[in-house]
Amino acid sequence: MDSAALLSRVDELPRLPKAISELLDVVNDDNATVKTIATKVSHDPLISAKVLRLANCAYYGHSREVGSIDEAVVRLGMQTLRTLVLASAVMGSMPKCNGVDLAQFWGQTFEIALYSQEMARRCGVQPEEAFTCGILHRIGDLLIAAISPEDAEKINEAVAQGKDKHAFERELLGYDSPDIGALLAQNWKFTPALVQGILFQDHPKDSNPFSKLAALLCLSHKVLADWDSIEDDDKTSWLSQLATKKGLKMEMGGLRAKLTELRGAGFEIGKALA
Repeated sequence: MDSAALLSRVDELPRLPKAISELLDVVNDDNATVKTIATKVSHDPLISAKVLRLANCAYYGHSREVGSIDEAVVRLGMQTLRTLVLASAVMGSMPKCNGVDLAQFWGQTFEIALYSQEMARRCGVQPEEAFTCGILHRIGDLLIAAISPEDAEKINEAVAQGKDKHAFERELLGYDSPDIGALLAQNWKFTPALVQGILFQDHPKDSNPFSKLAALLCLSHKVLADWDSIEDDDKTSWLSQLATKKGLKMEMGGLRAKLTELRGAGFEIGKALA
């Protein structure tokens, strides 16, 4: 990473709006009541709309449509509401990006977040932190597209030609999308563990201390890419070997069925929010 090249772009990073920052403070306060969170969310119409769309999408939804934040709290529960408010706030704070298919982008992002959340439960990682890291892990892609759309187009062309995306980014820009994504997460005052998870998502074993969040992201991308091509009877052993290779000790019981059940849920969420 060319630190000078990266630091030269710091002033171009989006600032987290004060209202969003205050909302996240409430959401992340373990002493906050359901009513406090619901009231705070209701004050922001854009976040409220996103949370309600999430609550009513197929993955979270039921037969009856939720029409208010208070109802969403009852249906989803406190912890799920926290993660959805966080996701909605992050999405609402990102700059507009021409040429980016946001339904596809956020669909893939939520897909990875859901896989990471499920596998986190089985390897001693807080599921909500893994979900949050999944939501944030590709923000660097959006930043590059917003800051330098011409470079983003060159990167997309290189990937289409079979080149390694992040290696090409480093060659072109002096840094890659995880670098600038981690810098933004740090500026937004997310935890050091989460910042490390984003930074080392391609090479988790290079992190010190070892980042389980990064390993979960790396593993989740393999699940997204290869799951359907693996025979059902081989999925558990394939996943177990891959988890071990990534440095994770994971309880495998029932995981194959759960990941299969989750397939497509993230894309449904992305479609609902686009």
